[in-house]
Formats: sequence, C-alpha cells, structure tokens
Amino acid sequence: MESNIAIQEEWSIFRKIGFRFIYLFFALIILPFPFTTPLYLLDSYWLGQAFADFWSWTTQFVGSNILGIEGFSNPVTGSGDKTYDWVQKLSVLGISVIGTIIWSAVDKRRKNYYRVWRWFVLLVVFYLVYYMFFYGFIKVYWLQMPAPRIDRLLKTYGQSSPMGLLWTFMGASKTYSVYAGLSEVIAGTLLLFRRTRTLGGMVTFGVMFNVFMLNLAYDVPVKLFSAQLMIMGLYIAMIDRKAIFGLLLFQKAVNPTPWPPMFKTPVKNYILLLIQGLLVFQFVQSNVKRGVNGRTSYGELRPKSALYGLYDVEDFIKNGDTIPPLLTDKERWQRVIFDAPGSTRAIFMNDRSRYFNSKIDTVASTVTFTIGRDSLSKDYLMEYRKVADGLVMEGILEQDTLRLKLKTYDLKKFYLTNRDFHWVSERPWHVYDTLPKPNW
Repeated sequence: MESNIAIQEEWSIFRKIGFRFIYLFFALIILPFPFTTPLYLLDSYWLGQAFADFWSWTTQFVGSNILGIEGFSNPVTGSGDKTYDWVQKLSVLGISVIGTIIWSAVDKRRKNYYRVWRWFVLLVVFYLVYYMFFYGFIKVYWLQMPAPRIDRLLKTYGQSSPMGLLWTFMGASKTYSVYAGLSEVIAGTLLLFRRTRTLGGMVTFGVMFNVFMLNLAYDVPVKLFSAQLMIMGLYIAMIDRKAIFGLLLFQKAVNPTPWPPMFKTPVKNYILLLIQGLLVFQFVQSNVKRGVNGRTSYGELRPKSALYGLYDVEDFIKNGDTIPPLLTDKERWQRVIFDAPGSTRAIFMNDRSRYFNSKIDTVASTVTFTIGRDSLSKDYLMEYRKVADGLVMEGILEQDTLRLKLKTYDLKKFYLTNRDFHWVSERPWHVYDTLPKPNW
C-alpha cells in the first residue's frame, strides 16, 4: 500500500516547481511513447504523425519567426544534431518553462504530486529501458559497430572521419562490443525492479555519460539524444540522492526512497505487473529477433561473395594494351573487392572507387556486371578462372575489352582483425607489415 506519510507530505514550493518543470520537459520529449513505440496502439501512425506535425510546426515557427533563421528546414541527413533538432529542444525547453509558470499559478494549493510522480517515474523508467535494450542488444549482436569490412580496412587513419574511426575500433573487437552492449542491457534490467532502480539509474547515467563523451569526442551526431538518456538516468538515480551521498560522502546511513505498490488492491497491482511483464517481453523478443536476423543479413553471418576477398590487379590489359600501374592513371584498376554477393568494388590507381552490381555464376565461371538503372541498365559478362595465386578475368565492360590478372591478398595481414586474445604477452604486440605490397 502507498505510504500515508508520503501521500500527506507537504512538498516545498521549490520541489513542486521543479517537479512541474521536469514533468513537462521529459513528457514532451518522451511522448507519444509508449503508444507508438513499442505498443503500436490506437492507430499509432496517426498519433505519431500528429506529434510529428505539431513539433514540425512549432520548431519551424520558433526557428523562422523567433530566432530569425533563414531557410530553416528539416532535411533528412541521418544526423540528430541538426540546427532543427537544437531548435526543437529549445522549443521543448520554452514550452516547459511557460507551462510550469501557468501550472504553478493555477495549482497553488496542492500539497504534493506524489501519485502523479510515481506514474511519471514509471514512464521515464520504461522509456529508458526500451532504449537501453535497443542499443544494448544491437551491440551484443555486434551489429551497431560491426567488424570492419575489407574496404574499411584499406583506409588509412588519416582518411578516416572521427566517427568512422570510432566505428572501426569498436567493431574491431567483438568482445568489447558485447561488453558495451551488456552494460546497457544490465542498466535497463536494473531499472525494472524497485529494489535496484536507483542502482539502475546510476549505471544508466555512467554508461550513457561514456556514450555521450564518445559522441562528443568523435563528432557522432547523436549528442542530443545520448545526453537526453544520460540526464534521465541521472534523474532516476537522484531520487535517492540523500541515501547515495549519505553513504558515499558522509558515511551516514539514510533510508532509501520507499517504492510501495502502485494500487491499494492486489488485483490491480497484479494487472499492472502483468502489463509491465508483457512490455519487457516485447522489448526483449523484438530486440533478440532483430539481432538474430541482423547477424544473418548484414552482420558476422551475412552472405558473402563466392569470390570473397581482396585482389591486387597485377596486369590490366585494355583493348590489347597493357596499362602500367601509374598512380596518376584515373582509369586503371588497382584493386578489386568481392564482399557482398551482389556487388563488386573496383579501386582505381588514384584511389577512386566504383561499385558495380554483379552476379557470380560459379558453374559457368562468369561475373555479370550490371551498369545503369531500370530500362537503361545493361549487362556485361566477364569470364574468370582461378589460378594458383588469384584470378584471371576476361570480357567486355562497357566499350572496352579487358583482361585482368588478379592476385589474392591475404586478409590475415590485416592485423587489426586477426590478433587473437592472449592472457600472457611477453612483450607488447605492435606490428606493421614491412613487406611491400603491389600498387599500395
């Protein structure tokens, strides 16, 4: 049963104002969750669209009319830190401040918001659980930052964007990816239970603070969202701030915040528990399903080309002429990558790349390159045969007759992804391949 003391407690004016502001600020960010994601209830498409339209109009109004930003828009770029996103969060802040003032003016006599606060905390908790599970499981399944593919391993550090470097060093270690994912899943799990909720908030804050710093340091455009989850985790932890600071700073025992059942009758509490259990089941099964499917579609178990590998182009004969490997040549191929089943990548001497849609017939020993789209597409057939150290390919590609001698490059020489774990290391293992590579 709910604590009568807590229900009748008189909150200070600052605590009431603080709650009103945090309630509005977090609610405006969270909604329409959970009705659209993950429940998909109430014809959630129109509900989600209604919220999207409201925020689009509000953000456009603030950006164009209040801040005076010319040509203000919301382009689809994959970034969560666009000018539009910052203006939207500023709009949320402004509405929260105005709403707090109005709420405080019309609701002066209320002693506290204990019951509303309990439900509000539950909403914030499940919002955090959903996203901690979402981002945690895709790391556990080694999908958010997957193992670097061949084309990524060819790039130098200097050619890497900061975000690209982050994705590479995270993806280079399955162990660390799983650890990072489990940290987020454990944080979400701890949030679920009343006895471990404060610890869950602390772990969530710590994990998301690390993610936020990575986003900040490596220019990953998800800074706003990671900061949002970090602050929410801190809010949950700080509910028991007196107990935390009493233990860690003052070495004084302080009773933690009690979390009595939400309802007075057992039946209602069991129904609520059932709903929460179904939510958690939906969170877990959807993420596990996504992870399993992702591993087999684009993760470590993804299909690979029948000719999978990296090849150096030793001989490039075009229309009967042998083209020398000059770095200034914009047309001669330097390398060929067969990775995914339906595509082939050619890297030219000047490091320019070109992707071809391709289909490999291992029975006829042919590679069919498709160039162009829709009705303008055209197929070009090249025959290949395997030789001791690679491939020989011959055929017509566009207007040119080509004969290519391809030498297999041993992928084990990419030390970044081929160093096994060792408990015992007599000396630091730090190796560069000193052997010269053709055309490298």
